[in-house]
Amino acid sequence: MDGEKYLFSLSRFGIKLGLGPTLDFAKQLRDPHKSFKSIHVAGSNGKGSTATFIYRILKRKYLAGLYTSPHLRRFSERIIVNDEEIPAMFVDEFVKKHSSKIEYHGMETQLTFFEYTTNMAFDFFRSKGVQFASVEVGLGGRLDSTNIIDPEVSIITSLSLEHADKLGGSIEYIAKEKGGIIKRGKPVILGKVPEIARRVILDIARQSKSPVKEIVDYTARNIDLSLDGTSFSVKTDVGSYNVKLKALGDYQVNNSIAAILASESLETPMNGSDILYGLQERQIPGRFEIRRRNPLMILDGAHNSEATRVLSSNIKRYAIKDPLILMGVLRDKNSYNILQNLAEVSDSVLLTEPNEPERKKRVEDLKREARLFFKEVEIENVPKKALDSAIMSGRNVVITGSLYLVGEAETLLDEREKSERFPVEIEGLQKPTELIE
Repeated sequence: MDGEKYLFSLSRFGIKLGLGPTLDFAKQLRDPHKSFKSIHVAGSNGKGSTATFIYRILKRKYLAGLYTSPHLRRFSERIIVNDEEIPAMFVDEFVKKHSSKIEYHGMETQLTFFEYTTNMAFDFFRSKGVQFASVEVGLGGRLDSTNIIDPEVSIITSLSLEHADKLGGSIEYIAKEKGGIIKRGKPVILGKVPEIARRVILDIARQSKSPVKEIVDYTARNIDLSLDGTSFSVKTDVGSYNVKLKALGDYQVNNSIAAILASESLETPMNGSDILYGLQERQIPGRFEIRRRNPLMILDGAHNSEATRVLSSNIKRYAIKDPLILMGVLRDKNSYNILQNLAEVSDSVLLTEPNEPERKKRVEDLKREARLFFKEVEIENVPKKALDSAIMSGRNVVITGSLYLVGEAETLLDEREKSERFPVEIEGLQKPTELIE
């Protein structure tokens, strides 16, 4: 049986917020989520990078697992143990053995893609003997399928009105949902969030008797941003760190500080050298990722208003001059604000459609909005043709708007590299103090 194909067939059942079916399925599997320790990461933006930083730190000491979503190139990227992706054979056997239909409150219930996949991930972790896992929330927090775990530390990286239609229409309500991952007596790391959300989350933590560390209380100093990496120093309650990241973008400073604070807050804290070594690993795919230079090509999965605002800020900060924006978005995103933010750094946009037939926003609809902000607007429905056109332009290119589009671009660029028609140059990149023409 093609397990992966079967899993994606479950997507037609949509998203259901609630832990009941997930817990019932976990019980059938003999509760694999109880077999390992964990850190839980929620947030509107930054949670994937933060979860990855934490995983890289944990594997310095433990047999470590990482569960994130969505994937970029392939499904197996979502579930990793010590840098090995979940094998197709495990997925096939799991699907063959375990039905996606369960008895729930005396009725047959159909599990969703995420409910089923989350339990499969935890079962895989158990089968591999994972000691510690970094787990990214899928949507929200309180009712997300991942919230069956009992983490040693919970992290909320950021908060915005993204997914307000599913989580609630106000910042306060969304804050309550994300604050739902806080566990009684367990430490909480809180990123920079709107003050009204901050008060809600701090109140949840107070009621749970959970100590809170706020990232805004730990100032990064001597920040140096270059296209070779990011460095800064920070002093915590435990120690001082001179951090060097391969990851690019000023937002990765706060994400890595969150990872540091979480690693220090474990029942058995990670030591400083393991923290620094874990943070300095390779770039994080799809997060201000350089794929080439001369001209420059950057892939960034920014897919909402706040993320594209930060992306535009970084394009300015790295002095990347008037790049061609290649973008596509999903229908449920605020494309108006996304386009408005990106128009701050470019006059030209090439619109395409992510390979998500049921969720993509049509380029014809996007074009009407884009003309309000960009002088030059072109459309190409097919991402491969759009990428070819962007490369042929000879300009600096930023590919963004959707993780699905970025993932497709990653695959297409991989194919080009293999055919040796598109060599990638990463060495000797310029610093942002120099204008990249």
